[in-house]
Amino acid sequence: MNRLFSGPFSTHSQRVAAWERAERIPGCDKAAWRLDADGRVIRWDDYGDRFSQYGWLIHADPKAHWLAKALGVAAPAPLHWRSGRIAA
Repeated sequence: MNRLFSGPFSTHSQRVAAWERAERIPGCDKAAWRLDADGRVIRWDDYGDRFSQYGWLIHADPKAHWLAKALGVAAPAPLHWRSGRIAA
């Protein structure tokens, strides 16, 4: 997302946008549990928690074009903190 317009709600809006891109888990609360792009289970409340089994961070979309990632315009995607990818 555009870092020039970072305000008190930008982090929350980025978090919501990334969460909506995650895959829903059938039979689980869609507001609390999702799967990241690698198929790992993540939990909404564990955003940024690297000590949680279900912690996650916002990354640039792993399928986005390299130029979009370089310019910072790639869509946000949630990834488990153990995924080993570089954060956006």
